[in-house]
Amino acid sequence: MKKECIFIDVFTDKPYSGNQLAVFPNANGLTTEQMQKFANEINYSETTFIFNSSDPLADFDIRIFSINIELPFAGHPTLGTAFSIMNILDIWHEKKDILKLKTKVGIIPLEKKNDVIWMTQNEPEFFDQYTDKKEIASLINLSSEDISNDLPVEEVSTGNKMLIIPVKSLSAVQRAEGNANELKKFFDNKPRGPYLFTRETTKPSAELHTRFFAPHLGIIEDAATGSAAGPLTGYLLKHNVFGQSFEVENEQGIEMGRSSKILMKGEIKDNKYIIKIGGKSVYVGKGELEI
Repeated sequence: MKKECIFIDVFTDKPYSGNQLAVFPNANGLTTEQMQKFANEINYSETTFIFNSSDPLADFDIRIFSINIELPFAGHPTLGTAFSIMNILDIWHEKKDILKLKTKVGIIPLEKKNDVIWMTQNEPEFFDQYTDKKEIASLINLSSEDISNDLPVEEVSTGNKMLIIPVKSLSAVQRAEGNANELKKFFDNKPRGPYLFTRETTKPSAELHTRFFAPHLGIIEDAATGSAAGPLTGYLLKHNVFGQSFEVENEQGIEMGRSSKILMKGEIKDNKYIIKIGGKSVYVGKGELEI
């Protein structure tokens, strides 16, 4: 039996940039083992599988796999899957203003405005802060002097826990590398990773420059990490970096030669965090895999 998939580049409007994604539009009947084998064979940072909805409040169920594990949630796969359903695939027969995709962390609403698709992520949860700058720097092969003194290193989640690391300069972020041994020890094989950011950027239009490393999970580096941009948005709100309401552009993937543009909207209203991550996507091609 054959299963068709399509290939999408996410958080970009140019093919062969942004973050790569494979989407299987008809995953009904596939086992977890088969999906994991497909994701491993394709070897992208993530692959998504679309199922008929199991919830009357959702339009589809999706499952997301990295090269070697299933993820409860991930940003660019959710956004790229929504783009595929809205623009490429002929499977959404009751089209509405908002597409609702059910993930392992709940239903994620997605809305298309012009060519940008926005996903509303869960409210952020804030966890431990880390004060040992030498330990944190060792995760990304930097010096403790490269870690910012003005903001904390903090673990935040809008579905996946991410370690938000403020870095002093663009040059330091560009020098960083994921230390697989230290990351494995620090995160204890959990699906988490460090998200580095600085306010120095390469493009005048961007307010943030970011990188994400997860070699302990089989991902040397990620070109655009929507599930980390959400926690970063919550972090920026909490620490009043851009005020209590903002929309900023985040550049990622530049060091990999896969420039990505992640749009981040954040607001605190009535003591509630509103987190929206947006971006464009492009269709690249399609293929078939044998079961």
